[in-house]
Amino acid sequence: MTSISITEYETRLYWQGERGAVLTSDQAPPVPIGPPMNGVVDTTQGGWAPEALLLGAVEGRALQAFLDDAREAGVRVLFYQSTAMARLVSGGPEHAPCFTDLIVRPHVAVASPSEAERARQLFAALPMRCFPSSMLHLTPRIEAVVEVWAAHRSSLADGDGRASLDADDFAPAPGG
Repeated sequence: MTSISITEYETRLYWQGERGAVLTSDQAPPVPIGPPMNGVVDTTQGGWAPEALLLGAVEGRALQAFLDDAREAGVRVLFYQSTAMARLVSGGPEHAPCFTDLIVRPHVAVASPSEAERARQLFAALPMRCFPSSMLHLTPRIEAVVEVWAAHRSSLADGDGRASLDADDFAPAPGG
């Protein structure tokens, strides 16, 4: 009999205006998200680009998969540190951006030469078992809810005649 396990993950994303957002989950602290500016993340805003989060997810998944495999193989891991790099190529408005390279560079210390050889074998087998190659065999399904909100502009004018709006000033329009 085959046994399977199903784990569900759920996150929520709250737009903060312009192109910033906050990603939340019941299991983790909030993560500020911001867009890359000309391919470079604007670190002055304190946000992570979604592409950097994906790279971090791959790097973290590589660690977890290796540690699971090492425990099963009897390899005692004394030290683990890694860096990761991804190259995103954008081909203009007609072509969706895509990653052409995604490299995780773990630096590991083990207790013996035989464990070092087993660790190398575990790393050699890891790419086909590790995220994203083992998990992203699907196209995301987008289930959007789109509403039309009508602003109550007549009561919103400030003393200088400009409208000042926030989310509470909007209400769903009839038929929206």
